Amino acid sequence: MSPCAALAAFLWLGTVAPGIAQSAQTAEGIFAEERLLGSGDEEARTQALLPFTRSLSVSGIVVGSLAESTATAGVPASAMLEALRAFDGAIGPRQPQDGDAFFVRWEQTYSIEDHPIGVARVLWAELRMAVGGTVAIHRFRPREGSEQFFLTSGEAATQPSIALPLDEVNVSSRFGRRPDPLARPSGAAMGGPRPNVRAVRKAAAAARRANRHFAGFAPQVVMHEGVDFAVPRGTPVYAASEGVVTGARSNGGYGNWVRVDHGDGVATAYGHLSRFAPRIKPGVRVARGELVGLSGNTGRSTGPHLHFEVITDGQPVDPLTHAGVAQLGGPDLERFARQVAAEERERENEQEREAATTD
Repeated sequence: MSPCAALAAFLWLGTVAPGIAQSAQTAEGIFAEERLLGSGDEEARTQALLPFTRSLSVSGIVVGSLAESTATAGVPASAMLEALRAFDGAIGPRQPQDGDAFFVRWEQTYSIEDHPIGVARVLWAELRMAVGGTVAIHRFRPREGSEQFFLTSGEAATQPSIALPLDEVNVSSRFGRRPDPLARPSGAAMGGPRPNVRAVRKAAAAARRANRHFAGFAPQVVMHEGVDFAVPRGTPVYAASEGVVTGARSNGGYGNWVRVDHGDGVATAYGHLSRFAPRIKPGVRVARGELVGLSGNTGRSTGPHLHFEVITDGQPVDPLTHAGVAQLGGPDLERFARQVAAEERERENEQEREAATTD
């Protein structure tokens, strides 16, 4: 008997005892909560299905829209949503036309009884257009940043909502707890060149002022609420997204500091600047990629660099995971190139096997 039927039986003609009615109502509330939020043993139930993942692929010709064509070919519509957004970002105003060819590879989890579980994920999609050439997107997770679709060149298919504020990124200090870089080393008095006493005292005083905000940590450990990029003094710093400047001034340890509010509780901050861009002042609206200042060594800084923060609902978050990666480089680009080459070889092998089966 279903929970609702059981409850109806208990309450039949209103002749049920108050204690029983209360128990029935409590049970129905639990059932409703589990339907909405899932039960505590949901993971165990899923594992009991002995799930496995299968990779599937399909080729086809566009007739009508790309979304309709891939759905007709068997690609789950829910799986294509992210890929379609990536194609929109990659090809811009151009739209697929009738006769263009497509290829999609996706993965789907199944139960031991071969029933689909959850939402499928597109791993690789390719669109060969009569006008505009071939555009391929591949799902990839860089070492820093979230998983997303990249073009074969290593460029992100869609721009992140919050970008990184520099043309070239060289991380010198990450988000999170770290030793205070301006605190005096414990072994400073043990040999080596004699320290500059005035500089040490000044750094220690600055460290004490900063550590007032981190009472729960060890004396020489502070919470680094952003990420530092090592760049020469005078490097252009750009707005990470469209927004309104709410701060542009000298701000204690941040030195010359700019804050931009982007709406929906998201803001970014840029510290240790050598100077502000000419029009940057509170109340000014800036576009994504607009110059906000030049990097420097102002405030509480050990050398020229940019301190960059992302604040969500008043709380700092790791910029490297919150901000997307617009262009792969270095080891990430090498790893991505190997992935793309392996996927293309796999498709060639599948085509050869299909041709052999047909013959």
